[in-house]
Amino acid sequence: MPKHPTKGDIWGGLSASAVMLPQASAFGIALWAPYSQNPATGAVAGLITAIALSFFSGLSRGTTGMVSSPTGPTMVLVAGALVSLNSRGFTGTELFINIALMLFISGFMQILIGLSNGGRLIKFIPYPVIAGFMTGSAILMINSQIKMLDLLSIDFQALHIIWQETQWIPWLTALITFLSMSILPRILPVIPGTVSGLITGTLAFHLLNKLNTFEYPAQWVVGRLPDITSIQIIMPASLDHVPWLIILPISFALAVLSSLDSLLTSVVADVATTDRHNAKRELAGQGLGQMFAALFGGIAGAGTTGATIVAIKSGGRFWAAIFSALTFILIIVVMGPVASLLPISVLAGIIFHVAIMGMLERDILLWLKNPRNRMDAITALLVTSVTVAYDLMIAVGIGLVLAIFQFVRAQILSPVIHRRSTISQHPSLRRRNKEHRTLLKEHAEDILIYELKGNLFFGTVDKLFEEFNSDLNRPVQIIIDMARVQQVDLTAVKMLQQMADRLHKVNGELIFTNVRKGKGLNKKVAKTLRQISPHHSGNYPVHTFIDVDEAIEYAENKLLESLGQESKTSEKIELTDSELCHGLDADTLKTLQSNMVPVSLKSGETLFKANDIATELFVVLEGEIDILLPFGGHRYKRLAKFGAGAFFGEIVFLKPGPRTADAKAIKDTELLMLDGKAFGKLKEQNPQAAIELILRLGRELSDRLRWSDTELRRLSD
Repeated sequence: MPKHPTKGDIWGGLSASAVMLPQASAFGIALWAPYSQNPATGAVAGLITAIALSFFSGLSRGTTGMVSSPTGPTMVLVAGALVSLNSRGFTGTELFINIALMLFISGFMQILIGLSNGGRLIKFIPYPVIAGFMTGSAILMINSQIKMLDLLSIDFQALHIIWQETQWIPWLTALITFLSMSILPRILPVIPGTVSGLITGTLAFHLLNKLNTFEYPAQWVVGRLPDITSIQIIMPASLDHVPWLIILPISFALAVLSSLDSLLTSVVADVATTDRHNAKRELAGQGLGQMFAALFGGIAGAGTTGATIVAIKSGGRFWAAIFSALTFILIIVVMGPVASLLPISVLAGIIFHVAIMGMLERDILLWLKNPRNRMDAITALLVTSVTVAYDLMIAVGIGLVLAIFQFVRAQILSPVIHRRSTISQHPSLRRRNKEHRTLLKEHAEDILIYELKGNLFFGTVDKLFEEFNSDLNRPVQIIIDMARVQQVDLTAVKMLQQMADRLHKVNGELIFTNVRKGKGLNKKVAKTLRQISPHHSGNYPVHTFIDVDEAIEYAENKLLESLGQESKTSEKIELTDSELCHGLDADTLKTLQSNMVPVSLKSGETLFKANDIATELFVVLEGEIDILLPFGGHRYKRLAKFGAGAFFGEIVFLKPGPRTADAKAIKDTELLMLDGKAFGKLKEQNPQAAIELILRLGRELSDRLRWSDTELRRLSD
C-alpha cells in the first residue's frame, strides 16, 4: 500500500461517493421508512454503513480500488429480518437494538469466514443459484418500492381523482429518475448514472410541484439529516429477551451473503486493476466495517461493483475507499440541510433501476430453450420463486441442494473409463526380440489397460463394475491407470477389492499405476485395502507402479514367463544373438565385431545426452539402458528401454548430427559401439556386410516409426 495517497485516490474516492450516495441513502430509507416516521434516519443509516465498510475495507488492503456500501441483496435480507422481528412484537428502540446486534454478530462471523479461508468455499456456490437469488431479491426490492409509493392502494377506477390531487408526481418522478439513469450515461458517459438520475429526478420533482402550485407533504422528501453529534453507540441493555432463533440464522446468512457479494466485486476489481485480491484480508476488513456500522445504527452492505469501477477508472487504488469514507462524513456534517430537498421518490427510482437493470437475470428464460441449460434455468426459477414467496435463505438452500443433485447426476452419467486397450495397441517401451513380440501380439487380450477418469464414488461404482465384469471371469492381467482420476471414495475402494478377489480366483491379477496421494488411495494400493479391511482373507500381492509403462512391462514379463519364455534381462548375450546380427554368417559377423569397440557403464551412468553431436550405434550385450527425453528442468519422459540384444543410436549413425534424447544405464551394462569411421572400414573390408547392416537398420527404423504413429494416435484420443 502506498504511504501517501495520490491524486487518483482523491478523485476515485469522490467519484465513488457520488455514485454511492443516492444508493446508500435509498437503501437506508427503504429499510427503515416503514418502521420510522423520519426517513432522514434511514438515510444516515445507509451513509454510516458506507463510511464503516469503505474505511475498514480500505485499511485491510484486501482489494485494490474497491469501495463498499449497502447493496440490494443485503438490503433484502435485513428487510426480511425486520419483518420477522416486527411480527414478534419488536418495535421502536428494541427493533433497532436487535438489528444492530444481528449486524454485529454477522460482521464477527464474516471475520471468521475470512480468517478460516472460507472465502474459497463461498466461491463454489453455482451461478444459477446466485442468479435466482439476485432475481428474487430484485423482485422484492421492486415490491418494497411499489409499496412505498403506495401503488397498491390505487383504485384504478378513480385514477382521475388521483391525477387531480397530484398524487402522480412521485410516480412520474421515479419514472424520470429511472429513464435518466438508463439514457443519460449514453449521452454523457462521464457522469455516473446514479448522479444523473439523482439530479434529474430532484429537479423534475420540484419543477412539477412548482408548476402545480402544490405544497407537497413532508413525508415526500428525506428531510434534514440528524446532526453528527446525535449519532450514538447502540448497546443492548440486556440479552435476556433477544430472539436468538431469529438473530443467529440470519446473521450467518448475512455473513455468507456479504462475503459472496464482496468477493464477486473483488474479482471485478482485479480485472480492472490487473492486481489480485486477498480474500482473507478483504473479508476481515468487511467484517470489521460491519461491526462498526452496527454500533452506530448502520445497515448491512458489501463491495459495490458500479462504484468500484468508477473509483478505479478515476485513478483510485488503495486509498480510494478511505477517501470515499471521509467524503461521506463530510456530507453528513456539512450537507444535512440539503437532504430536505431530496425526494424519496427519486431514491425509489434509483432502487428500481438497480433492481431491474443490475440484478434481474433476464437470460434465465433463454436458458430454458437450451436443453443443456434447462436444469440450470429450473434451479434459478425455483430459487427466485421461493425467495419471493417464502424465505431467501431457504431458497438458497434449496438451490444448493438442486445444484448438488445436478452435479452428482452429471458425475453418474459421465463415463469413468477414458480408454480400454490391449498391449497390441499399447505395448511397453521395452524393446523385445522378434519372438517375444510375436508371442505378446498373439496373447494381447491377456493384458488389458483401463484408463479411468473423473470421480470413483458410490454413484459410479456400479456402472464401472458392469463394464469390467466380462473381463473379471478369465485369467487376465488388468492394469488400472489412475492418472485422470480425481477422487476415490470408500465404496469405490471396496469395489476395487472385490475386483482383485475375483481376478485372483481365476489366476488373474489387478495392477495399479499412476496412483496419486490425496485422492483416496495410498501410493501403495495394497496398504489401502488392508486398512479398510484388516480381516480380509485375501493374502495375494497387489502391485502398484509409478507409471503405466512399468506396469505394462511387468505384465508382459509375467505373461512371457507363463508362456515358457524368459526375458533374460540379467544374462549376458553374444553379438550373434542380438537383434542386429542375428542370422549373419560367421565371416560377416567376425568382420563387424572386429570394427566395434566395447563400452562399460555403471548403474546410473550416462552414456550420452541430448544434442551431443555423434555418429555411434550401440548394441546391448548385458544390462539395460533407458532412453529419456529431457524437458522442464530435471524432468524426463521415457521414450524406450533397451535390454540385452537390443540396439539403438541408428538415427545419428545413418545421418551424423545431434542426439535426440539422453541414454542412461539402469544397471551395470556392457555394450558394443560402432561409429561412422569404423563403418567406413567395414564397407571397404566387406561391402555386403555393410549393405546388410544398413538394410536391418532401415527395417528397424520402419518398425519404430509405425510404433510412433500408433502411439501418437493413441495419445490423441
